[in-house]
Amino acid sequence: MYENLEIISIVSNYLSVILAIIGLYLVYKNWFVWKKTSLNIIKARAFLNKEFLERNWFYVVVAGGLIALRRVYRCFELSRDSTINDPMEVLFDLLGFVVILLLVLMAYQWYKIIQDHD
Repeated sequence: MYENLEIISIVSNYLSVILAIIGLYLVYKNWFVWKKTSLNIIKARAFLNKEFLERNWFYVVVAGGLIALRRVYRCFELSRDSTINDPMEVLFDLLGFVVILLLVLMAYQWYKIIQDHD
């Protein structure tokens, strides 16, 4: 039974690496287009398109929730056994912290933009 779980884990990790490479490529391409495109055009295409905003907000909320769920699971792991056998565990914990911090900062920036200024 656990062999199937190992296969799923290995395949999902390889697919994650492939998607990460595709994502980095798209970010790279977007960066160059972004620098050449008028800010007014970007604002019009992004912020005047409610579907775009809702879809992107959904992606961020779901990704943030899954990352937060992983962090909660890690806390349970550490509460059962806080022994660190691999320095990479510490690196992954720090990376997880940074990802959550960035998501919170992004949520705060959105809060500042959309809050009522009565």
